[in-house]
Amino acid sequence: MRMMAKRCVVPVLVGVLSTGAVSCGSGDDGENGDGRGLTSALSGVPASADEQAVTYTDVTATRRLVATGKKVYRQLNGYGIQELAQHPYTAKALKPTYGFDEKDVRTSLLLSNGYGQRLTGDFDVDAVRDAMKKRGYRATDDDGSVRLRKQGQADVDVSGSARTTKAVDDAITLPLDPPDRSVADDDAYGAVVGCLGDDVYRATLYGKRPGYRKQGVTLLGIGSRAKDSASPTETLCVRTTSEAAAEKVAGKLRGKTAAGERFAGAEVKVGDGDTPMVSMMWKNSTKSGMGPGDQDRTGELPRLLLWP
Repeated sequence: MRMMAKRCVVPVLVGVLSTGAVSCGSGDDGENGDGRGLTSALSGVPASADEQAVTYTDVTATRRLVATGKKVYRQLNGYGIQELAQHPYTAKALKPTYGFDEKDVRTSLLLSNGYGQRLTGDFDVDAVRDAMKKRGYRATDDDGSVRLRKQGQADVDVSGSARTTKAVDDAITLPLDPPDRSVADDDAYGAVVGCLGDDVYRATLYGKRPGYRKQGVTLLGIGSRAKDSASPTETLCVRTTSEAAAEKVAGKLRGKTAAGERFAGAEVKVGDGDTPMVSMMWKNSTKSGMGPGDQDRTGELPRLLLWP
């Protein structure tokens, strides 16, 4: 197994970001638009990765939110880009080192533990190649894209519209182009995306691990939305295995919404059908544990539902 020289800090759970109106989710039509939207991002994840936690960021929307200066968004200033998260508080620019910067990126998608990353946007392939070669990478042209390799470092592939990295040899590969079959084709993923909303600016789906079914959970996701920069919310959506499991999951969540609890006042809803969706929405704030992405960092609600 080959590891990167540096491990990146990423907003996924190990185991398993101008005031006024802000466009905080795309409305674009997937791969036929500019590649934004949660469904479009998930279409880049092979079906074989369905047990992996995956975190999506609409980088364009998140940059607008962070630019408001609101403290609630400051933890998102890595925009889901691993290279930026390594040095978010320094003056060091990405462009000279990697050949791109966050302005070139529209969306970010990270697999659990940061072992795989897929960025979409507008990339200058020659600039990326030149920057990486200065860092000792060997470049190989591949039908309009470039493969960049260096012993002991992450593998990098780049085209004009996507850039992928793989940090270890046995990690799942996120391809530059969407695979023939992806997790977006999975009914459970589709149901959770439908619950979260395709226009979330950030979301984590925690994977379909067999052990989760013992807790009555097929798939759990948490997504962030903002009608404007001053009113961000997050929603937790759980595809359950049965009606009885849904009531059990809802009961656990309602225990967190009682007076004095962190999510006091939040409403828990249970859907219909043989495998009901359970959802809970809360308002983001600067309060500890209530900022966008805090549940991925602390794991309070995922731990409550996914582990006994």
